Amino acid sequence: MEFLDPGNICGRTLLRLVSRGSAIVAELFRLSDHVPGVFKDKIDPQRPRFKELVFDFTYLKMPEKFEARINSDEELLELDHEFRESYSALVERFYLLFESISKYVDDYNKFVEDLKSGFYIEHSIEGLLVDRDGQQLLSEALYLYGVMLFLLERRIGGPVREKMIVCYIRCKGEGALVNVENVIKLCKTTLYVHKQPPH
Repeated sequence: MEFLDPGNICGRTLLRLVSRGSAIVAELFRLSDHVPGVFKDKIDPQRPRFKELVFDFTYLKMPEKFEARINSDEELLELDHEFRESYSALVERFYLLFESISKYVDDYNKFVEDLKSGFYIEHSIEGLLVDRDGQQLLSEALYLYGVMLFLLERRIGGPVREKMIVCYIRCKGEGALVNVENVIKLCKTTLYVHKQPPH
């Protein structure tokens, strides 16, 4: 049976994974062009206005302290409501993107583990690396994850990701989020700093 035959579960699973990876990369490109200025450190007219409502991961260490400060100030509370109304839908799309990257690597790792454990009776990693289609798809799936990580770091910097995740957690509540720990680990600020080359 050919690797990409409709009846080949292993081939279909890997093909779906690669297809999903390509869709995630496309969504990453789409969304990264629409990062609201309020989450960036660059000058934005809304940034000073909402400055006291945009937090990085330090918020997660003591959320009660941050929320108490907001709740004790009527003006800040009103501004918080406006902030959530303005940005919650877009921030949710970003969070779902981050979550889909996290799920993607989990599914890739599960696929490899299933191959090793013999779940796909006729297939092994060695067998896939001999098959032309299997070889391409297995390496493409891993390559796509690398592309996701690179683009995530390059187009949506760590501080921006942290602020968006905290905003999403504040809007939804941490208890309502299933995969939040993995998303936090994935999106935590790294030491990578992208510098534009001089023109």
